[in-house]
Amino acid sequence: MLRVRRVRSGDADRLGCRLRAADLREIAAASGDDPLIVLQQCVVWSDPCYAIVDECVDDIPLALFGASPDPVKAGMGRVWLLGSDDLAHYSATFLRHSREWVEKLHEPYPVLWNYIDARNELHLRWLNWCGFRIIRRIECYGPEKRPFYEFEKVREG
Repeated sequence: MLRVRRVRSGDADRLGCRLRAADLREIAAASGDDPLIVLQQCVVWSDPCYAIVDECVDDIPLALFGASPDPVKAGMGRVWLLGSDDLAHYSATFLRHSREWVEKLHEPYPVLWNYIDARNELHLRWLNWCGFRIIRRIECYGPEKRPFYEFEKVREG
């Protein structure tokens, strides 16, 4: 059974060595930085930041997610989620609760946004499921000069 809790010290280290291949590819294409350092930075900069865990194995995160305040665009949060392949074992539960957690991330931010690797078809479908929309395609993004999409979701009401 999945549970979401606030991120704890060491969660990034426990997840960093188990990131999905798609997440590793996206980090390499977008920044070329060490994936563990990227994950640690995401955790430090995010407000709020959460861990998805199996209730039976609470100390090992299956994924981390959050939103960090955009330093340039006031009122906007840069949303992210990085996970392990183990999250796929809980896909129905994950999907069932995704929208409510996106709304929770929206509480401090009227707009959530970020970029996604265009090769990430499964993640693009998940973003659509959660109510995000593609703003534009960027043909040469990051050090690998790969196609990425900019996406956003505007808080309702």
